[in-house]
Amino acid sequence: MATRRTRRSTTIVTLLLLSAFTIVALSASGTASSFTSGLRSLGSTILSPVVNVMNDVTKPVGHAFEGVFNYGSVTAENARLQAINAQLRSQGLVQSYERHQLSEIDALRNLPFVQNIPLVVAQTMAIDPSNFASTIQISKGRDQGIGVGMPVVGAGGLVGQVILTTKNTATVRLVSDGRSKIGASVGTTSILGIASGQGAGDPLSLDYVAPNSAVKSGQIVYTNGLQGADYPAGIPLGKVSSASTPVNASQMSISLTPLANLSSVAYVDVLLWSPPL
Repeated sequence: MATRRTRRSTTIVTLLLLSAFTIVALSASGTASSFTSGLRSLGSTILSPVVNVMNDVTKPVGHAFEGVFNYGSVTAENARLQAINAQLRSQGLVQSYERHQLSEIDALRNLPFVQNIPLVVAQTMAIDPSNFASTIQISKGRDQGIGVGMPVVGAGGLVGQVILTTKNTATVRLVSDGRSKIGASVGTTSILGIASGQGAGDPLSLDYVAPNSAVKSGQIVYTNGLQGADYPAGIPLGKVSSASTPVNASQMSISLTPLANLSSVAYVDVLLWSPPL
């Protein structure tokens, strides 16, 4: 139940509102006098606290509408800042990529197994691996002195052999290609064999090694460079990952892990070398 004070407050507010409406009506009709001017002044004095309260209530609403109408400019500014941020991040990534490229090129300099053989540095343009065949295309060709049959090496060791050339490109068959056959020797021993590719991502096999030969995991296998070989001697080819002699086998079962990173060959050295006649 409403209290007496509450009813009194409601009555006062109602009377004030009616007075205000009356003053506005008289002003609009042009019949205002000094009496109505006084009423207007009195009404303004009495109603000013009410107006202030209404302003306080409606001001946040006005700010909200202002935010709505300025939303487009805020969105545009956010987009601009995001673009700048993305550009800075991109520059960082580009610099990181360039540093990686430079480190790969630098790793190709002064490879000890290249000796004094002249070479051409080339960039990989395309990789074409399949279940059995594995090739890459490089950015140098006949105009740079590259010919079919020339060895291709990376920082880790032998990558493959040039099998096709154009004026400014060449195709390289990787050592992992199933058609790749490389004369090899185990470490500094006289153990010889033929390293064969088994397809992209698979280890090489070292075949024709006599049963129970002194071949152990971890040994490095090199190109042997024998007469008529397709590669000069001493290029690292792979590391023995397993070696055993199956029962009643005519040769050992040997697997090699290629020393060159064939899955990520960004730059290579093409050795301007041909087998001696």
